[in-house]
Order: sequence, then structure tokens, then C-alpha cells
Amino acid sequence: MRNFYIFVIFFIIIGFLYVSNGNNTIEAKRFTDIEKLDLAVERAGGEVNEWSLYARENASSFTQEGFAKHSELIQEKFSGFKWVTKKSKEETVVTGHRKTSHGTETIKILHTLTNGQSQSYTMYELRGSQTTWGESAKAYIKSEYIPNTDEIFTDKPLIFSCIKGKFSDTLEEVLSNQAVEMMDTLDANELESLKEEEFHSISAYSEQLSRTIQTKQHQDMNIQLGLRKSGMGAETTFVIGTPILIIEY
Repeated sequence: MRNFYIFVIFFIIIGFLYVSNGNNTIEAKRFTDIEKLDLAVERAGGEVNEWSLYARENASSFTQEGFAKHSELIQEKFSGFKWVTKKSKEETVVTGHRKTSHGTETIKILHTLTNGQSQSYTMYELRGSQTTWGESAKAYIKSEYIPNTDEIFTDKPLIFSCIKGKFSDTLEEVLSNQAVEMMDTLDANELESLKEEEFHSISAYSEQLSRTIQTKQHQDMNIQLGLRKSGMGAETTFVIGTPILIIEY
């Protein structure tokens, strides 16, 4: 009988561990890519100054009339944005802005006609600063920004996530310590790097992040990290993004 109780307790413990691990796995999947980047920055002792999410979709099949209907539909769905339309002979740009406590949202719809060929794209961006980043912004991304992409785009877009900030150490110290810790937190494998006297960039791949692109060498990549020496003091600015950086650094 004693062995039976031990046997039952053993399976109860195993079952508890399985459920706990399962829940942790589910919880991990609920983190957005920008939250994972933020965690890496936080663990490395970095300070967030700016952050952004950017999604874009190209469309080549719009006529001028079709584009007008498309832009009107977007403006109706997002009537809380302040909309401005600019037109020229070859281009129509419809831009909407909305400022909230989480940052500034921008929707841009553009249509061009060059040599009889039409091209359109739609862009949706959420950009914030150090003061707007936090748990409230993270919740807003999940409850508003990501669902909004389903309303704006016809297909699931590639979302580019980016964080800018600084470390209170020299470039050499950051390369030896904080950059390594950030890559470790993301379980990232470095693919290539560029070293200059006042600048260093790293391209890497992590299975933790949701989307990838392929390099010229046909390798999967989804992290870019840029580090730059800041003036004469012991301070280094950084920018980290996934799957690639689409801003100057």
C-alpha cells in the first residue's frame, strides 16, 4: 500500500510539472517580438529611449477608383485618426495620425501612376518614447495594434519591431558584456558582424522570434543590432530590431 501511495504521488508531481511547463510555454508564446527585445535590453542593463512597430503591404492591382474606395474604407474604419490627403498628377497620399498615451500611430496609403503603371502600398506604424513604454503599451500592442493590422491589410503583414536606447559603458565594454548578454537572452546565433572604430553591427538568428528573412547566403536571420560610440564619454547608443532594422543607425 505504501508503494502505491508513492506511485500515485510521483505521477501527481509529474502531472503538475507537465502542466506548469505547458503553461510556461503558452505564456512564452504570448510575448510579442518587441517584448522579447525589451527583455533582452532590460537584462543587459540598457535604457529604452524610443521604440516602434512598422507594418507594410504592397498592392499593384488598384485602379485610381479602386484606390479611392480602399482609402475611404480605411478612413471609415479608423475615424478616430486625423486624416490628410495630398494629390499630384502622379501620386496620391492619404495619411492618418492618432496620438494616445501609448505613442503616435500613423496609417499611410499611397498610390502612384508612372508610365501607365500603378503601384500602391499601405503602411501602419506605432511609435513611442521612453515615457510611453511600459506594461500599458505592451497591452495596447496586443489589444489594438496587432488586431488593427487585420483590418488594414489583406494578408498578414511582416511587422518590424525596433528599440533604440543606450548603455552607460564604452563601446568596447558593451561589445564584451551587454551585447553578449542580449544575444544570450534571445538564444541568438551570430551570423555576421561589422566592426569599425566607433560602430559595430551584428546580424543573428533566434528561434524565439516569430518572423525571419533570408540572407544572401540563404541563412535565416531575424535580429540586427547596431552599437555606436556616443561622443567622448563612457556611453554607447544602440538600436536592435527584428527581423531587420529599417531605420538608419
